Amino acid sequence: MKKKTQKSRKAKKGSALFNDVVKLTGLPGKTMRRELRSLMDRKNIDVKNLTLDQLRIAAASYLREIMEGMLEAEKHSNTRH
Repeated sequence: MKKKTQKSRKAKKGSALFNDVVKLTGLPGKTMRRELRSLMDRKNIDVKNLTLDQLRIAAASYLREIMEGMLEAEKHSNTRH
């Protein structure tokens, strides 16, 4: 009996990967595209050559920025009480 082999899927890169991420967020495309492109620019990542690893690094950095901002805002709101 032969084993079924999965076709090796080529990982998306560049603009195709960028566009997939924009779609998968479920957020308004224009807004998400602008925010994601800004993030890539800050990280000196060329969207045309974007790799999954670069996207992971940029996304982790972005989440840290957001969390730091939230924690800072929470800190300030707690000191006002």
